Amino acid sequence: MSNYVISISREFGSGGRLIGKQLAARLGIPCYDRTLILKTAEKSGLSPDFIARAEERARSRFHMSIAPIGIGAPTMSSHGIPVSHQAFFAQSDVIRELADQGPCVIVGRCSDYVLGDRDNCLKVFIHADLASRVRRCVEEYHIPQDDMERRVVQMDRGRANYYNYYTGHNWGEMRRYDLTLNSSITGINGAVEMIAQLVRLRSAQLDQAPTQ
Repeated sequence: MSNYVISISREFGSGGRLIGKQLAARLGIPCYDRTLILKTAEKSGLSPDFIARAEERARSRFHMSIAPIGIGAPTMSSHGIPVSHQAFFAQSDVIRELADQGPCVIVGRCSDYVLGDRDNCLKVFIHADLASRVRRCVEEYHIPQDDMERRVVQMDRGRANYYNYYTGHNWGEMRRYDLTLNSSITGINGAVEMIAQLVRLRSAQLDQAPTQ
């Protein structure tokens, strides 16, 4: 499993981004999160600010009542396709290219769906209880606790809307992941250790698999 990729999906405030960064540092591989916006901008010709704003609008605009488009095509066309969709296509291409280049950790961006058909992709979902997520957001982002619970729930709804719309699947559905972790129980370090153990286990399994 020399070219393994770990895709980390996460609830808002669960510490998923920090877990991804610490895991990548421990394994000695790159971690891609917000840097994907810059790489997508380079590929699509769209500005990073536009891509970021389009993503935020998509999170607030898409609702469960809208039929999902479930797009996963590896190519991008600018003819007759909304610019927001072009950005998603380009981002998906970037994720595939990074996965082809070598081992890495990719946080969010529907990467579990984009790379879902690859044996060398480990899909992880990080969740936590609401109280600990609110507490983390207050401490990490220095936002007053007033109304923070509503904002956390709202952010999760946006992530779910975005994911469900573009993939045609349900965000956070347990069976779509190789490992789900409650960071309220494991803590950051415990989550990193468990994922690293899974990487070693999966690497050994693939190394022992007979070649076709």
